[in-house]
Amino acid sequence: MQKANIKDVPADSSMLKYFEGKVEIKKMVTDSHTKEVETFLVTFTDGARTKLHYHETDQVLVATEGKGIVVLQTGVRMDNDTTATVKMDEVHYLSEGDFVCVPAYMWHWHGAVKNSNFAHLQIKKPGKTTWLE
Repeated sequence: MQKANIKDVPADSSMLKYFEGKVEIKKMVTDSHTKEVETFLVTFTDGARTKLHYHETDQVLVATEGKGIVVLQTGVRMDNDTTATVKMDEVHYLSEGDFVCVPAYMWHWHGAVKNSNFAHLQIKKPGKTTWLE
C-alpha cells in the first residue's frame, strides 16, 4: 500500500500536447502503483479542454470543482474510404460532485466551460487512447 497527498503530487507536463488552453495534470495512481487502474486529477483553466479522443476502456470523470462540459459522439458517417464525419451532439454539463462514465471507443472531449475553471478526477483501466486533433 502507498499513501500520499494530492498536494505532494507534482504536475506532469508530458500530456499537455493533447489539450487546448491551460491545464494541470497530476498522475495520482499509475502503473507504478497498480496495473488495474489509473487516476489523474486534471485542472482546466478558463475554458481549456482536451482534444477529441477515445479510450479502449471505459472512463469515469468525477467533477471536483467548477463548471465543466463533456461532449460525446452520437454517430459516425463514412464520407469515403478514408474520411468520416463524427457527429458530436451529446452534451453534459458537470458541477462539483457530478460524474459520468464515457464508454470505451466513444469519441469525446471534456474540459471547463468558457469563463470558468474546472477540475475532475479521471479514473479508468490502463489502455490506449487515440487522439484525433
